[in-house]
Amino acid sequence: MICMTSMKKPNQNKLTCGELPKSYLIYNLNQYEKIRYFVLCGLALTGISYLFYHSVVLALIASFASVFFIQPYKHYLAEKRRKELKGQFRDVLYSISASLSTGHQMAEALSEAADNLSLIYSKDSLIVMELSLMAKRMNEYRESEEEILKDFASRAAIDDITDFVDIYLTCRKTGGDLIKVLTKASEIITDKITVEKEIQTLTAQKRFEAKILTAIPIFIIFALQLLSPGYLAVMYEGIAGRVLMTLALAGIAASYFISNQLTKIEV
Repeated sequence: MICMTSMKKPNQNKLTCGELPKSYLIYNLNQYEKIRYFVLCGLALTGISYLFYHSVVLALIASFASVFFIQPYKHYLAEKRRKELKGQFRDVLYSISASLSTGHQMAEALSEAADNLSLIYSKDSLIVMELSLMAKRMNEYRESEEEILKDFASRAAIDDITDFVDIYLTCRKTGGDLIKVLTKASEIITDKITVEKEIQTLTAQKRFEAKILTAIPIFIIFALQLLSPGYLAVMYEGIAGRVLMTLALAGIAASYFISNQLTKIEV
């Protein structure tokens, strides 16, 4: 049970405790985001198409291709949100480990984590809203922390969160040393998240360079059109010129896709 209050369609930019996503694998664009996407993407496709073909008709037709890119855009936003949640979960582990080491139970540790992280992050941050909702479900609706954590892990679909919850549930079932096992697991998962974040930082420059290299050919063509319009005139006349410009555009798109795949880090 995710929504404890209203069942209104969530605004993914500014969520409330009753509007947390049912799955972090899916990003639902709100009305403003849809309009912004179609306007910006349509203008970009129109401009690039006209730059490569000098045809108003083709440029207008290309603007409708933004429909085909909306799913990859949603996937990008979902992955970005999951990375944000994963980074914030590292601080949750710190807080839970500290609480458990002082003899508190998991329910108390989660409630304390909600209070502690509200001092670090804003109230509308994902992890603060998640923890606040957990505390509300435990205190007001008397739900067990096991079911709440299983629900959170299922919706987040992040390996580190799932591993932590599985370890906790296994300890509860087998009667293991909960504090010792969870503290050690928290340290390992925290170290893993830290290493992944460092890798993302190290590869950030390469990703930026890849974007620059992808954009350079487009800027060169644009500059030639401004400074020497006749230099590329032959490329806009006849079938051969159109084919070459199409191949050039396809090559730029392929290089951007390949560079993204090479520097991509799974959450």
